[in-house]
Amino acid sequence: MEVMEVLLRRSSFVEAFAEGQKDKRTLVEELSCSRSTVDRSIRELETLGVAECVDGKYCLTPFGEMARTAFADFEERLDQWFRFAPFLQWLPHDELGLDVELLADADLYLPEPGDPWAMVNRHVTVAAQASEMRLVLPLTGLHAHRVIRERIVDAGAQATVVTTSEVVHTYQSDDAYAPLTEEMAETERYALYQYDDPVPCFVGLLDGTVQIGVDDGGEPKALVEGESPALREWAEATIDEFERAATPVVTAAEPVEH
Repeated sequence: MEVMEVLLRRSSFVEAFAEGQKDKRTLVEELSCSRSTVDRSIRELETLGVAECVDGKYCLTPFGEMARTAFADFEERLDQWFRFAPFLQWLPHDELGLDVELLADADLYLPEPGDPWAMVNRHVTVAAQASEMRLVLPLTGLHAHRVIRERIVDAGAQATVVTTSEVVHTYQSDDAYAPLTEEMAETERYALYQYDDPVPCFVGLLDGTVQIGVDDGGEPKALVEGESPALREWAEATIDEFERAATPVVTAAEPVEH
């Protein structure tokens, strides 16, 4: 912890040394600081083995180089945690094993003034263009269900849905949902699985796009969307796991009973 504190406090000196050897006069000029500040900073870095004097000039030691790299990685990871905090606070980490580093290039969607359902609307927008969808759903909505039906029935898309027994019941028995579900099932391009335990969050793979949505008691809170190969690999493995643990309800060419 002491090394990290010093690296943070003396980061300007560490970066200066990373550029090459510097004498004290050069450090005073480049960093616009006093000679006493230079002396204190060098003394702290030398004491920890981060910097050393070579022929009257100062530079990073091999340990200092490694510490600088590790500290930069830590800062980047911390920045990601803060950026995705509105999403991560609702994410059940123990159940999904999602490494925050996988979100490095992802986009975050949150409720907006005038658009509290921005996350749902984003999901529907992507679904409306997808040709192949694999979805793990903790809850459902009629608008999204209609869009998926349009893609499957009218546009020839394929979809596999893993969801809770409550949502399956809605799909099969609700007058608004059941006809749409039956139409999709009859295309032979729709599969529905029932997962008997609670589904912790939404995970979707729509063509090459990964979406992960979190909610609080059925109220959507945040949606993360990304396309990196590592994130897609995580999504595929996660959806596979849910699918293996679920029971087929609708398979190819099997109509829904309601």
